[in-house]
Amino acid sequence: MVAVPFNLPSPTSRPPRRLVALVTCLAIALLALGALLAQSDEPSRPAVTAGEAVVLLALATALFAASIWAQRRIQRDIDAKFYRLERFMQAFGQTQGMLRSLDGRIVFWGIGAERLYGYSEKEALGKDGVELLHTRCPTSLEEIKSALARDGEWQGELTRRHKDGREIHIISKWSQNRSEAGEPEVTIEVSNDITSIKQAERQLHQTNALLRTILETAPGLIYAKDMEGRIILANATTLDLIGRPWSDVEGRTDMEFLGSKSQAGAVMANDRRIMDQARTEEFEEVISHEGHHPRIWSSTKAPLRDADGKVIGLVGVSVEITERKRIEERLQLMVNELNHRVKNTLATVKAIASQTLRGGDPIVRQNLERRLMALAAAHDVLTRENWEGADIDDVVTGALAPFGEGGEDYRFAVSGPSLRLRPRAALALAMGLHELTTNALKYGALSTHNGQVAINWQIVEGAKPLLRLTWTESGGPPVVAPSRRGFGVRLIERSLAQDLGGKASVIFDQPAGIIGTMEAPLADVAVPAVATPFVQMGAR
Repeated sequence: MVAVPFNLPSPTSRPPRRLVALVTCLAIALLALGALLAQSDEPSRPAVTAGEAVVLLALATALFAASIWAQRRIQRDIDAKFYRLERFMQAFGQTQGMLRSLDGRIVFWGIGAERLYGYSEKEALGKDGVELLHTRCPTSLEEIKSALARDGEWQGELTRRHKDGREIHIISKWSQNRSEAGEPEVTIEVSNDITSIKQAERQLHQTNALLRTILETAPGLIYAKDMEGRIILANATTLDLIGRPWSDVEGRTDMEFLGSKSQAGAVMANDRRIMDQARTEEFEEVISHEGHHPRIWSSTKAPLRDADGKVIGLVGVSVEITERKRIEERLQLMVNELNHRVKNTLATVKAIASQTLRGGDPIVRQNLERRLMALAAAHDVLTRENWEGADIDDVVTGALAPFGEGGEDYRFAVSGPSLRLRPRAALALAMGLHELTTNALKYGALSTHNGQVAINWQIVEGAKPLLRLTWTESGGPPVVAPSRRGFGVRLIERSLAQDLGGKASVIFDQPAGIIGTMEAPLADVAVPAVATPFVQMGAR
């Protein structure tokens, strides 16, 4: 803060004034002496002698010279102060400041103040600064005035209103300028706009409050660690699991909390891998405490980065899945038992059919046994996948397995994109392929030495994408459309279409073999692709 006098400099500055007073006193003393001499009793003595006249002239001359010197000294002093005042006004005018008189009215309004508050100099001069800017103080104006009177300055945060109505937060410093007599003359105010800082602080406060709410209400463990594995953040659930307050947890590692050192080492090894490879991972961790059963946690951990993208630790979320794992194990046991029973049931059905049809048509018996085998083969594929679905490659390969094992004489050409089928679609497709293969062996391309079968599937894009599978025979005997549809064709065109939620057809009017087509909405037959829900934090 630069303080300058705002009244004109006095024409009796102290050094010249003292000199003039001294010379004047001497002159008066000499004149008085001359007057006394003039009243002497000696009649022959003149009123003023020549020597006295010379002295008086010298004194008058000295007084005149001193007066001229004093005037020049005062003028230089005035010029210097006006220069300082001009420089101050130029500099102060660019700052976000103003000058106010003792009654609070604005007497100087700089360009910086105009930019900050939006009012022009004409609009601001003479107005009450507090009222014009709708000033709100953290304390009363009386207390601020008392501080100015006592200390000569005051500094603090104020809230004001821009001309357009916007709220402005500032840090303002007020200083009182005093005259030579020590009386206050004007208040100098310089302000700095901190609106953006206050807004950032408010947003940070809201974000921190939201983060605290999430940390304290989340059912899982939320934590962060530095590069050495020391805990730098933990929510209430994590502290409850550890069984210690935050003051005992901050800056410590898992090795100091977990009862099993091997488990603690495994957890810290996982953390080190996440930080070294700088990638997000999801995995299971086992944590046990003395006297309790082991607890299983599904942990998702990601590298923690600084503003420059450098890994400085990790953040993690762990959710207990102990009960879920127990239920999954029980379900898996039940599924395995069910698969075993279904497989035994199919074997029993096959044995019953074989015994029942032993004296009957061998072709009928063979067809029934093969159909049961095809169903069992598709069932085995789904069993291996826990009945969650099956790859279409495995379904096709399993359906064709009884009719060839590959090699040079393998007469199936299979092609198509990778796709995972729902269980019902997998069983239906396996049975349909079995019927087509059986028919080709009897009457179609596989009944001759040079016949071949091409099996191709593709995804037909559109508003509703479709899965289309085509069976095309070549090199076989001429095809003649049958007079009636057999069981296999009816199974393909009716049951298969119904199970797939689409349509199926078998075309016989081809010279070298039949063409079978199966088409169904992709959403009804395919398992949706699993989108990875964990995005690497801080990836660039």
